[in-house]
Amino acid sequence: MPSAELKITGIILAAGSSRRMGTVKSLLPWGKSFLLDKVIENAQQSELANLIVVLGFKAESILEKINFRDSRVIINPDYSMGQSSSLRAGLGGVPADSDGAMFLLGDQPFIGPTIIDSLILALQKQPANLIIPTFQGKRGNPVLAHRSIFELIQGITGDKGARVLFRSLKDQILEVEVFDQGIHLDVDTIEDYRRLADADFPEIAPPAK
Repeated sequence: MPSAELKITGIILAAGSSRRMGTVKSLLPWGKSFLLDKVIENAQQSELANLIVVLGFKAESILEKINFRDSRVIINPDYSMGQSSSLRAGLGGVPADSDGAMFLLGDQPFIGPTIIDSLILALQKQPANLIIPTFQGKRGNPVLAHRSIFELIQGITGDKGARVLFRSLKDQILEVEVFDQGIHLDVDTIEDYRRLADADFPEIAPPAK
């Protein structure tokens, strides 16, 4: 059970049509299960209070094969309108008592619970509207949004994620350094899949203080 003081809802965005992959990305074999299974498993091992999975393309096939455990599934019928439609669909399912939402991508199986929990802990220590992880100076995923900017996120249109707000909210962003390149790794093409499916990327130890 989560022990974090803040209640953060995880939203896994897995509604896209996987055009660059050429197959249903969520159902790619990954370990003993599927790619989306791994993303869900990682999220459910974290301090997230609850979890929403947004589906769209080939939702019926995914529902038949993925173990969603106790997460809530939301079907986005407008997935072809771009990622912004999935952001809105996911936020529509966030409980009223949640303090924020963390957006995870369904093709990033290396986002482990340690990364997720570090962002939640950062928000507990230092209030901010957007919490973004960095590795070696480069921003990555997932993105944690405070509830106060949900309305702004719901106003995003097209195939854009929450990153479109980075410029306008630049003074309200807290960057959190993590020592895990998983925040930059996604399975976007078949070449990515072949390269990453059997990969093991250990966390990099932080520099000694």
